[in-house]
Amino acid sequence: MEMAAEVRIRVGADEAWALIGTRFGQIAEWASSITASRLDRGAAAAGVIRTCHVSGFGPMGDMVVRERLITFDQAAQSLTYDAVAGMPGFVKHAANRWTVEPDGAGACLVRSRATLRLTWWMRPLGPLMSWRLRREARGVLEELAYRLETGRPHPRKIASSDRHTGAPTV
Repeated sequence: MEMAAEVRIRVGADEAWALIGTRFGQIAEWASSITASRLDRGAAAAGVIRTCHVSGFGPMGDMVVRERLITFDQAAQSLTYDAVAGMPGFVKHAANRWTVEPDGAGACLVRSRATLRLTWWMRPLGPLMSWRLRREARGVLEELAYRLETGRPHPRKIASSDRHTGAPTV
């Protein structure tokens, strides 16, 4: 199954790429579903592993997912990664490709295309999973745009951080 999402952001492509690509290991700073993230070594480059602590949803509990950068093209402002560990057992393979392109003066278009391959017994629930994952993807892009356009984390990120640190929500 494939899910595609995109958002137009009112910042230059280089600024968006810096957050998505150059700071690939710091996704937890702006994505509400990620409570912690880090690279296993050095800077973002093909072969590097990112570890993400992901908040559970529905029947799935919290997860620690390890993702490997397959491609990292600074010049083209695109990257592809796949999950190498930590996904639920019914997911046989998961990958995602991000691209950033200039879109007029001071704006850019950010696209995400995720591919998910499910075990045979989970395929009947594919449409439901697809709906949920599309909703999640739109939320992540919304949080990215908010962070880039305002310089602050999205209110969902603040609320999720407060839940995980025990601080009162505002």
